[in-house]
Amino acid sequence: SCSTLVRELTTPGRGSATMTSTHVLLLCLHLWRSVISEEASDDAAQRGDGPRLVGNFLQMVELHYRDGWPIARYAGALGVTDDKLHAHCKREKGCSPRAIVHQRLIHEACMRLRQLDLPVEQIGYGLGFRDPGYFNRFFRKYQNASPGAYRRRARQDPGQLGPSYAAWP
Repeated sequence: SCSTLVRELTTPGRGSATMTSTHVLLLCLHLWRSVISEEASDDAAQRGDGPRLVGNFLQMVELHYRDGWPIARYAGALGVTDDKLHAHCKREKGCSPRAIVHQRLIHEACMRLRQLDLPVEQIGYGLGFRDPGYFNRFFRKYQNASPGAYRRRARQDPGQLGPSYAAWP
């Protein structure tokens, strides 16, 4: 565009004014786009691409929450440090990566306790807990009730714990 603009200014021809104004407009548009892309990359650099990192972490949690992965393994698989993963999870979700994994485990445990007739120990084993006592303590810490008490309460008042799509015909 610059060379064409110089050529049109030095040797004007038919439609030279239109060509000149068009190339000036193209140059301005090009400069504007480069400024916008720099601002966008600066914004992404400031955020550290946190939303994408946390989204990838959440996908990994869905795949491996039953496997008992330590947070360091998630961070290594994502190619970041534990501290960076922690900082981005705190910024994007308001809680630590460990809390996110625990929330997912509790959600799954509650769903299984409501919907399955398996013994509590089997549910704990299915969620990756090797010791039924540890599963009971873990569950009680987050739900303020033992898994058995939670199940009894859920069966007495199924509407209190939310609707279940498993009951649909």
